[in-house]
Amino acid sequence: MKDQLELAQNIIEIYKKHARAWTELRGQFLYEKAWLDHFLSLLLEHSTILDLGCGSAKPIAAYLIAQGHSVVGVDSSEVMIEMAQENFPEQRWIQADMRQMDLGQKFQGILAWDSFFHLTQDDQRAMFSIFQKHAQPGVVLMFTSGPSHGEAIGDLFGDALYHSSLSQEEYTQLLNDHGFQVIKMVAEDAECAGHTVWLAQKF
Repeated sequence: MKDQLELAQNIIEIYKKHARAWTELRGQFLYEKAWLDHFLSLLLEHSTILDLGCGSAKPIAAYLIAQGHSVVGVDSSEVMIEMAQENFPEQRWIQADMRQMDLGQKFQGILAWDSFFHLTQDDQRAMFSIFQKHAQPGVVLMFTSGPSHGEAIGDLFGDALYHSSLSQEEYTQLLNDHGFQVIKMVAEDAECAGHTVWLAQKF
């Protein structure tokens, strides 16, 4: 078995390799809708949302766009970005690694759904400064994590898929340290395919 760090470093290559197959597997069913609606309810109309790990832009970015918002999507996979550009050419799609991202733009909403939890624990800690750098006052941040501190290895078409999580206490502290207040958090939400979701706002 490869060590955890090597598996973590391989995430980008896995999503490049399986981009189209994963997109087909993911499908269009929006099981995240209740969370996305809560996220959007905290935004002004016609906000600009940063979608980290945007994939093909379907179904999540598509839903945000349909509600009248603009999306700037970031993904490390050029195939994902190509699909997003094909799907929504009027939006902005950027191939980049979120860990080294500096877009020179601030956003009303930041979303890292099913992407942030592929980073190592140290990389996750460092992301809060990147969130803060791209945040307008009052920004709404939503991300998914694991339910507790640890690492886990999943599977994507036969390739080992790395995940990690900090503790709920540490996420709360990191959010507070960067000026965010937790609005809602549910661990392993049974109504959202078992996702652990954080919704926070910067006041």
